[in-house]
Amino acid sequence: MTLLRKSIGGVWHSENLEELPDKISDDSILWVDAEDPTKAEVTQLKTRFGITTLSLAELAEEGRRSKIEEDEARVFCFVSFPNRENFISNVKTNWITLIAEKRWLISVHKGHSDITCEIYEKISSHGYSALALSPSTDILLYIFLDLITNEFFLISDRIHEKLQSLSNEAGNLFRERHRQLSGSLGLDIARSRDQVLSLRQSIGPLREVMGKITRGEFAVVSSGMLFRYGELYDRTISLIDLVNSHREEIHDIGDILINVQTLTTNNVVRILTIISAIFLPLTLIAGIYGTNFGRGFFVPGSNTNYGFYIMIAAMGCIAIGLISVFRRKGWI
Repeated sequence: MTLLRKSIGGVWHSENLEELPDKISDDSILWVDAEDPTKAEVTQLKTRFGITTLSLAELAEEGRRSKIEEDEARVFCFVSFPNRENFISNVKTNWITLIAEKRWLISVHKGHSDITCEIYEKISSHGYSALALSPSTDILLYIFLDLITNEFFLISDRIHEKLQSLSNEAGNLFRERHRQLSGSLGLDIARSRDQVLSLRQSIGPLREVMGKITRGEFAVVSSGMLFRYGELYDRTISLIDLVNSHREEIHDIGDILINVQTLTTNNVVRILTIISAIFLPLTLIAGIYGTNFGRGFFVPGSNTNYGFYIMIAAMGCIAIGLISVFRRKGWI
């Protein structure tokens, strides 16, 4: 629990509390960060801040899409965002619930949160005086949503780096003599497709949250802060454009792999065709000479002891001649 107020010099003053205060003064706000709250802690929050049972039941509910609602001048905001450490490997997401009123804000999350730690460290050092001289809940809510949006950009950059690596790996197949598509490459592309899809599904609801705040639907958010939330809304649109570009990158990589596979198949068919073209006349000659006829039929070379060798020499000359023709035409 952190009590925030304006201090002399324009720097936010923060004070750590061991217990919930009975009253919050008009020149300060209270931030309660609840990490894996127990039933007793939830009951205490309910009693102190008058939170309804239904709202508390939704605090730790996972698998929901981001949303924001208002009830009696109190804002309930649930946000789902990608996990910084495990999203690239396991497509894992985090969630955080924010409950804000005029003089207090409660953040609920599961396990360690890099976002809350970053906010606490900055408030403890010099605060967010660049945003406002005096702390307020709408500024604190903005800070949370701003850092959550940054998480999306961070994951988007990592996905772009991964896709660039996959694109280079697919492009190298054109320069390899023996082109062989590895199973790991296909799995990485499929995993990247899942990541982009999950990212796209998370950004859409987040944009709706920003849009509702920007339209001034909530009394907690002052009119002077609406333009900052409008900037966040614009950033979510930029995120959607980035995700669409990632989808195009995946399609481009897929086209490269299809072209590589087509080229490999064409090379195999070309080699088999050349071999068939070489052996076709040889098979014809062998078939003619291998046919049994009676006396009186013309069988070339049958009256000489060198007839077999003449046939083999003729077949060799034909094969060498065909290979020479194929080389001049650039087929082999």
